[in-house]
Amino acid sequence: MQTHELRDAMPKPGVSRGARRNRRSAGWAALPDALEGQIEEICRDMAVQVKRMRQLQEQADELRTTLREWAGGPDRIRT
Repeated sequence: MQTHELRDAMPKPGVSRGARRNRRSAGWAALPDALEGQIEEICRDMAVQVKRMRQLQEQADELRTTLREWAGGPDRIRT
């Protein structure tokens, strides 16, 4: 009977590995927060770039229209 009590009192390999895993998880927990911040920053930058691309497209369309009018109509300028 004492042998059984000693076995229960000794740490089991699975518990030790689980404890190590939890310590590693604590380090990994900070990683997603850092990545989340970087992803948000990239998304903001991309939104700014998309807005700028739309503005440039609008300017190109306006310039194309102006050139067509100046040149005498859409038949004279190919796009």
